[in-house]
Amino acid sequence: MKPTIESLMKQSSKLLKVYGFERPRHESVIILKDILKKSYVDILSNSDLKISIAEKNKILENLFKRLKGKPLSKISGVKEFYSRQFITSKDTLDPRPDTELIVDVVKNLSKDFTKKKLNILDVGTGSACIIITITLELMSKLNICATGLDISKRALLVAKKNLIKFNLNNKVNLIQSNWFDNLDNKFDLIISNPPYIKKNDLAKLSKEVLHDPLISLEGGLTGLRSYFKIAKEVHKYIKKDGFVILEIGIGQLKQVDNIFLNQGFRRILKEKDLQGIDRVVVYQYKSTKYIV
Repeated sequence: MKPTIESLMKQSSKLLKVYGFERPRHESVIILKDILKKSYVDILSNSDLKISIAEKNKILENLFKRLKGKPLSKISGVKEFYSRQFITSKDTLDPRPDTELIVDVVKNLSKDFTKKKLNILDVGTGSACIIITITLELMSKLNICATGLDISKRALLVAKKNLIKFNLNNKVNLIQSNWFDNLDNKFDLIISNPPYIKKNDLAKLSKEVLHDPLISLEGGLTGLRSYFKIAKEVHKYIKKDGFVILEIGIGQLKQVDNIFLNQGFRRILKEKDLQGIDRVVVYQYKSTKYIV
């Protein structure tokens, strides 16, 4: 006898609850809808719909992956960022709500831009969700020339899929590069969400986070390795009065400020996330503005 959507939801919700998941029914619906290719509403409004044995087996397979701590995004291959669905994989960092603040900061800065053409570089682009989102948000007002670079060839394959998905294949350029090695031009904005977790703190991260690639998480013994690298070289690739916009980790503001100050930069802006943590900073090269 074929199971129904409701019977499988009850079964999976019960297991998820036993394993301590906070929203078991919600996660059950997500797992079902991904396999059945239906919307969230369709799943809830068609609970008596029969499911094939093949579909049931696939649902249970994904359920067991979830019970072992694998993120839903790594199971489905899709993650939401700035209200858009991006393709992701084990080779890319899952975009998180805090990182959306980078997009907000760029949008606010763009209100004061006098130039109509804007060259933007995303360092460590991963799935390209940040550079794609910024391009989509600003392209109606500005002529955006965007570049995403990453050392990982597999990550760039995911980024390419997202460019095609959002019809930006000819708008955003992708470069495989170890930091700035393969660049020869300058940009108005250079953005990055670099790895900033201390090496010794990796073991403290949740099982879900540890499904992200290590290269996207680990920032050396102090967590600051990426900021030293960026600050040392980025002035070669930033235009006059250009901005460097970075995500930072908890408690890193003062240290990152000092790193960039020593390389001729001044912080002109900082933004806190929803938890009140300093999360995004903006620097200008040889700026005369005061640190705020």
